[in-house]
Amino acid sequence: MQIKTYTANSMKDILSQIKSELGSDAVILSKREIADKTFGLTARPIIEVTAAVDFDAGTYDYHLTRPGASSGMPEPALPAFSAPPAGHLAEDITELKDMVKELIAHSGMKLHENNPLRKKLLSRGIRPNLVDVLLTKLGAGAKESAVRSLLGKLVKTEEPSSSRVWVFVGTTGVGKTTTIAKIAAGGVLNHRRKVGLITLDTYRIGAVDQGRIYAKILNIPFMSVSSVSEFRAALGKMGSLDLVLVDTVGRSALCRDYIPQIRGYLDGVDPCTFLLMPVATRDSEMDAVTRTFSGLDIHRMIFTKADEAIHSGSVITHNLIHRIPVSYITTGQRVPEDIEKASSSTIVHRCLGERT
Repeated sequence: MQIKTYTANSMKDILSQIKSELGSDAVILSKREIADKTFGLTARPIIEVTAAVDFDAGTYDYHLTRPGASSGMPEPALPAFSAPPAGHLAEDITELKDMVKELIAHSGMKLHENNPLRKKLLSRGIRPNLVDVLLTKLGAGAKESAVRSLLGKLVKTEEPSSSRVWVFVGTTGVGKTTTIAKIAAGGVLNHRRKVGLITLDTYRIGAVDQGRIYAKILNIPFMSVSSVSEFRAALGKMGSLDLVLVDTVGRSALCRDYIPQIRGYLDGVDPCTFLLMPVATRDSEMDAVTRTFSGLDIHRMIFTKADEAIHSGSVITHNLIHRIPVSYITTGQRVPEDIEKASSSTIVHRCLGERT
């Protein structure tokens, strides 16, 4: 299964994108109007659609060919219509197919509302439309073991890329500096790597001192920079190291000039860029932050403060929607203990808990 979100000025444009990228078997999961903030105060509404394609399309073909077969519902009669001109027949059939699939996405999923597993998945924080499409794929009477197995295949996790420069970005207070200290300590103490720290965060009170203290404890080089030229010089001085970890300034996702500034630092560096996100973050905020930071070409996710979250379904929701592989999850304040490499099995376990 592949899930993607599209935005455009019209439904026709979005359907064209979906058919081009996901194919004609794609199913619409959700549709809403949002404000296009590109134009500031003159923002105009645009359409946002989340769609999915199931590489085992038999599930959806079954519903398309026999709308009420699995539920016992009578098959509705199709409305009569006059035959269109021959030249427009294929286009009209495609449009009708899209309309039927959209109806399935919004009403056909309700066949699973009585499955007690649906309530459990929702209580764990997984977005409702994703719960419905998962249960639709698995069919009536889906068991938790089948959901775990399917999520284990869908959730994307990967180790960081082979780049020797790792850059950590995110909004204020997500735990970038502490996470960097944990990764640095693990590299030095467990893998005997030569590690260096660079911070661009000269704004936050104590940020430079905090980074310098961690570097002193680990006996590794540390540099604070405030311009692109200083950053380039620092990278040059750390050219012999195995790994350079770069801390950045935390900024609100609404701060429009932040991304171009950071991009100016990273041009020509080819780093592995991590976006950090607390697990206990609302889906809408995760989406907004991810869209903002996508201008930096995010390679991996690090979900932080898992110990402070009541449930972890937001990690699965974000991963299925945005498809950015997860590398690490942090679980507390202790350095270096409270960090773990992410795997699909651990993410599913954190979300659903012990097997029942």
